[in-house]
Amino acid sequence: MKTILDYFARVQALVSGLSGMETERYEEQVLSTVRGNLRMRLRFSDNSLLEVSEAVHIVGGSMVWLSYRYHYQRFDGSIVFRYDNTPHHPELSTHPEHKHKGASVQGASRPDMDRVIEEVREYLEEQKV
Repeated sequence: MKTILDYFARVQALVSGLSGMETERYEEQVLSTVRGNLRMRLRFSDNSLLEVSEAVHIVGGSMVWLSYRYHYQRFDGSIVFRYDNTPHHPELSTHPEHKHKGASVQGASRPDMDRVIEEVREYLEEQKV
């Protein structure tokens, strides 16, 4: 990505390709051509919720996530998954990056937005069975 606006346009295209979803919040904060924050809140037809928060910086043409959180929960508020880089699990080899899946925590690197959306789709498909 060359600019933060390029990244935001890519995310917008991914989100607009989702069906059975309502955007409750979509906020882009452009701090400079290479730095910005993104916040999204997407509600799905089963009333599940995906919340995204990112602080992104482009350095030498490469994306660097200063902080991120991709939180997906069921209609009742229970966690399906959450990826974040809050430094509260130093025992994990990927510290500070990790993934909450239900009540468990495991080491995991930051997924790209395509993967986050794919995990949501997989969960929604499983629920149809």
